Amino acid sequence: MPYVKRFYLYIILGGLSLLFTGCANHSTDEGARRVAYKAQIAAVQDAIDSYKKKTGVLPIKNSTESTPIYRKYRIDFNKLKAYLPNPPSDAYEEGGDFEYVLVDPETHPTVKVIDMELVSEVQDLNQQIQIYYAHHKFAPLKDILADGRYSIDFKALGYKNAPTVISPYSGRHLSFFLDEHAKVEIDYLPDIEDVVKKSGKTYKEGVDLRALLVDKYPYVPIYSVPYTMKKGQVEFLIEDKKK
Repeated sequence: MPYVKRFYLYIILGGLSLLFTGCANHSTDEGARRVAYKAQIAAVQDAIDSYKKKTGVLPIKNSTESTPIYRKYRIDFNKLKAYLPNPPSDAYEEGGDFEYVLVDPETHPTVKVIDMELVSEVQDLNQQIQIYYAHHKFAPLKDILADGRYSIDFKALGYKNAPTVISPYSGRHLSFFLDEHAKVEIDYLPDIEDVVKKSGKTYKEGVDLRALLVDKYPYVPIYSVPYTMKKGQVEFLIEDKKK
């Protein structure tokens, strides 16, 4: 099937899925969005596979060594026009909520997305912390959570209650913390604990458990740090700085 025709077939199927899901359940928009969203990811994945097969490379934007792993391989839709006439309607380039990225680029390039609402909220909070630091000459730290992981003193920032973000995995409220560079991160520990519990498996200490979220869901854990299993509990994975 020609690439362009295949693209429109995905869009039609996505629209029908959205329509039927909406008719079946008027009480929530979440399920309807996920159905349509899966169809659009499938269209992008098909285009990526075709592009890679023909060119031998991936259609990604430039990045640097310091780019966080889950933002390192952002899809460049300008390179995909022969396979995908336009970016998906939910893509950030089209005014949508998601930035499309690749994971496992070396062995099995797989399309995932970043929830840009999370990006916006973290960037806003980072800006407030930078302003605080410029004025006070120290970061608004509260408690030590682990080596290089700190809770945030939101009262010092003028908040009455600590802000949170909605998890793209569970819909629960996730908290923020600061890393060793006083940069804001999102605490995905409750979501990782859920996935570990449901898997019924145990994992070796040192294994980064964020991969479980990436394998199970279409979202990548943006603004995250590594987690691992230690003595049966999910904890921050802290690198040994002595190595």
